[in-house]
Amino acid sequence: MSFFRHLDVSYNRIDKIQGLDTLVNLKKLYLEANRIQKIENLSSLKKLTLLELGDNRIRNIENLDELTNLTELHLGKNKIHEMRNLDQLEKITLLGLMSNRITEIKGLEHLVNLEELYLSDNGITEISGLTQCQKLTTLDLASNKIQLVENIHHLMELSDLWLNNNKIEDWNCVERLSVLIKLQTIYMEHNPVAADVAYRRKLKLILPSLVQIDATLCR
Repeated sequence: MSFFRHLDVSYNRIDKIQGLDTLVNLKKLYLEANRIQKIENLSSLKKLTLLELGDNRIRNIENLDELTNLTELHLGKNKIHEMRNLDQLEKITLLGLMSNRITEIKGLEHLVNLEELYLSDNGITEISGLTQCQKLTTLDLASNKIQLVENIHHLMELSDLWLNNNKIEDWNCVERLSVLIKLQTIYMEHNPVAADVAYRRKLKLILPSLVQIDATLCR
């Protein structure tokens, strides 16, 4: 059993993570769409690089300290309220926490290699906690409760920014994105600013690097 590298037991009725202790060479573990309530019994899987636990019943991020080789952690569609216990996961490049119950971006101080962060469909009210995430290329904050575009102007590697379905109405804060010279795709539809008849033209003037605004390519 120890020779297994990938294991996919998604879409079953598993309610507890157990019986994996001997799979010490496992690199990718998929447990999506089960009935799991707790992250546990994974400490022996030290070679794991990808862990997929989306669409379960998990409330807390916990018991991941031993998985220091993780580069992808998928926890979307759970019941998580708080971003925490991520400090040991310094190799993470992708973190997916969409469709949870998160209201504040925090706990990312040690994720200095993070490149993709997915936090859509939560209850986030402000953009914060990204000071150390300077390698981010993709930031998805769609469908939250954000009013201001702020605290991302240091993310000079950002190429994709999703802010659609929020409450952004101040063009002044949008204009400050002009420093993000690598930004190629931006989604801002279904915000108050998108009601402006010159919406697309203004975005293109602010960000000449854009090749796509919402679902439409720029001319």
